[in-house]
Amino acid sequence: MVKIDSTIFGEITIDGKVYYSDMTVWWDGKMEYRDKNHIIDTGEFLSIAKSKPEIIVIGTGQEGILKLGPGVSDLAEERNIEIYAEKTPKAIKMFNAFISDKKKAVCVVHVTC
Repeated sequence: MVKIDSTIFGEITIDGKVYYSDMTVWWDGKMEYRDKNHIIDTGEFLSIAKSKPEIIVIGTGQEGILKLGPGVSDLAEERNIEIYAEKTPKAIKMFNAFISDKKKAVCVVHVTC
């Protein structure tokens, strides 16, 4: 089971390994680097949705600058995917709780502002 250990500005620790990039983390331990930008557009959402998660948790950054693009919430609703957007420290706690509850959750993590 994957666990996001911690985050500080500019980095995230996942299963004891430090990453200095935005990351996408799946319930099964799959991880991908994501482009550092401040929006999750429909393309990124649809790419994540291919794995059929129940929940997507968005870590919007330490200050909450990452936003959902137009149409993303509607697409999530159409696909019956719960979506949560919180500042990154809270988002990783939520993700870990969902994983502990055996949910098929994905966490998109923005590590800077």
